[in-house]
Amino acid sequence: MDTVHDSEVSRPDAGHLAALGYLQVGTGVLTVTMSLMALVQVLLGHHELFNPARAFDHSTDLFDRAIAAYVLLQLTLGWVAGGLQLAAGVHCMRGNRSRLVWVASVVSLVNFPHGTIAAIFTLLGLTRAEMAGEGHARG
Repeated sequence: MDTVHDSEVSRPDAGHLAALGYLQVGTGVLTVTMSLMALVQVLLGHHELFNPARAFDHSTDLFDRAIAAYVLLQLTLGWVAGGLQLAAGVHCMRGNRSRLVWVASVVSLVNFPHGTIAAIFTLLGLTRAEMAGEGHARG
């Protein structure tokens, strides 16, 4: 049996950070994929998706307007939120609890529903006692 005496591996928060990193990377990939799917629709000729006024003109009720607003959010914020989540995930998997992870999580709160859930888990995980200890703002 191999024994590893590396202090980074034996830290109590290393597993939590890795789990948060995988969560952030998975959510970031999903967010970027959804934005890419919306962009493909625009490239295929549905240019009204880029025009908020036209998107809301096609909406007849509150639910349709909510869907139109979400599509517009994905087109405009999805690339930023997804990129931030990917970067934050890589930071977490490397054992860093940098400000980038906090910023990415706060931005992801508005990326409903998948980004919001991942952001809540990440923010809660970062505030755990064993995670908030020494080296909190590293990286």
